[in-house]
Amino acid sequence: MSRPFEFNGVPAKTPDTFRPNMATTSTKDSDRTQDLVMHNTPMGTIQNGEFEWRYIELDEAALILQQIVNKSEYSLRYPNPLTGRWEVSTFYTSNYSLGTHMISNGKSVWESLSFNAVRINPV
Repeated sequence: MSRPFEFNGVPAKTPDTFRPNMATTSTKDSDRTQDLVMHNTPMGTIQNGEFEWRYIELDEAALILQQIVNKSEYSLRYPNPLTGRWEVSTFYTSNYSLGTHMISNGKSVWESLSFNAVRINPV
């Protein structure tokens, strides 16, 4: 089984959902004038990605969490939507969510594991 996502070089189970996002920040003087024309000066764009695994086994979730929890930064191998290639960049995460612990198909699992990985450097 291929595991193209990597956290700190550790291959991880492919998430059920990976949603890349980007946000562009503009300078403080960017604004609309009275004629409603936007005068915008972009400073840079930050990427982030929303990860979610459903019915993930406890040891698999722990493997991922051990690479990212309480880290000021970690490396992530991910598909970069701006280049169309798999790349490694530095990210951080501050919020994590796990669903209910349950038994599914005879295995001990978390109903879900989700978090948002935010890229350290702008694109």
